[in-house]
Amino acid sequence: MPSTVVPQLSKRGVNALHRPPLLRCALFDCQYTSSDTSGLINMGVAENSLLTDWLLEYFHSNFKLEYSDFTYGTALGGSIRLFKALNHLFDKYFHARVPVLREHIVAGTGCGTVIDLLVSCLADDGDAILVALPHYSGFVSSFGCRNQVVAVGVELEQGHEADASSLERFEAKLVESEKNGVPIKAVMLCNPQNPLGFCYSRETILAYCRFAEKHNIHLIVDEIYALSTFSTPEYPDAVLFTSILAIDTLGEAGCSPARVHAVYGASKDWGANGLRIGALISQANPELHVAMESSCLLMKISSPADALWSSLLLDPVALPKYIEMNQSKLAEHYQVAVDWLKRHEIPFRPSNAAHFIWIDLRKWLPTQTSDGQAIEPGMAQEAELAARFAEQGVVLARGAGYGHSVAGYFRLTFCLRPEVSAIGRGRVERALGLQLTQREVKVKVSKEDMRALKEVEDALHDLDTQ
Repeated sequence: MPSTVVPQLSKRGVNALHRPPLLRCALFDCQYTSSDTSGLINMGVAENSLLTDWLLEYFHSNFKLEYSDFTYGTALGGSIRLFKALNHLFDKYFHARVPVLREHIVAGTGCGTVIDLLVSCLADDGDAILVALPHYSGFVSSFGCRNQVVAVGVELEQGHEADASSLERFEAKLVESEKNGVPIKAVMLCNPQNPLGFCYSRETILAYCRFAEKHNIHLIVDEIYALSTFSTPEYPDAVLFTSILAIDTLGEAGCSPARVHAVYGASKDWGANGLRIGALISQANPELHVAMESSCLLMKISSPADALWSSLLLDPVALPKYIEMNQSKLAEHYQVAVDWLKRHEIPFRPSNAAHFIWIDLRKWLPTQTSDGQAIEPGMAQEAELAARFAEQGVVLARGAGYGHSVAGYFRLTFCLRPEVSAIGRGRVERALGLQLTQREVKVKVSKEDMRALKEVEDALHDLDTQ
């Protein structure tokens, strides 16, 4: 008779059981497509589809593999081809103060994976990393899914999140955390900021550098949206992007470059979440590189993905053309979304970077469920509003998923395919009871899909993968 005893999982496996069941997420099974227009439109995930057709045509014409692509390649932490491409990109467009060399880069299957390995080399189980709120929800997974390192959010004064003075609150949070027995090993800076869509000033970046040096911790700078910046009349005094690579951290802030690490990848600026390419750039810590390279075979980029991205980065004509087109398209479709928000008098925070807008829907928070039950004020109202969006066939990212403490804020992506964005906005209008500007056959989401969505509410944010 076969045994019915189920063998035990490890502690890591048991911990993973309690994480949002992303792989069972209903979004994968019922997404909007041209052949299934009743599917869900995800305006909560940061995907830029504005130039997908251009990229498809370009990659079809320029995809070329070499003999070495069928072997383990020319290097474990990337390829000589990719290193050359990134050297050029960082020198020309990030204005790297010190040329970025092959030995400064460790590449892997997406920034989330790279951060996971980086954190495993910088912090131990039970340690923590400081990050300003609201913050990209994927940091929680990248820090803690395998490493058991905690993301400690620092709540800042609303409207002053970009100020250098915000580091005073980091000081207080560090003292509080270490008093509670949770050592702080690093501070994370997401520039441009996700989910608020602004760029940090050089002054504020230097304040982060001084903070890291003062407390002998690492500074990790996520620059995944570095080239997704744009001009807009809504934000005429917006700060322009400055890369940490362009700053003399030692000379300007007394901060050792050995503690400064940048992260970048193909997902956002290049509309290529599916290629899964990310890279660490650390220019003065050879021990860290040796530590990461000991495990980097586990996250080695596939040769086809490497070849595709490198072909564009190394093309002297197509590269500047793509960057210019992308920034122009982002500005155009940001304005479309802003005009729509203004038409409906929906408050929003102006932005000049990334793929989304931080919107204020507090005025529409429901006080009762659809069957007349009273809703407790706060995040339960936000969850109910999110459910109403899903009932209409559209998903927006809840502020709660980014650690925001005030209910009613959502992140709205504006750079899906134009026709899909228009239909998505119409579904938002229907959920909020606004005058319709986009008419379509009313969507009916099944009860089974609704139950699945509620089970994976937290996982919707993890779909915003780097």
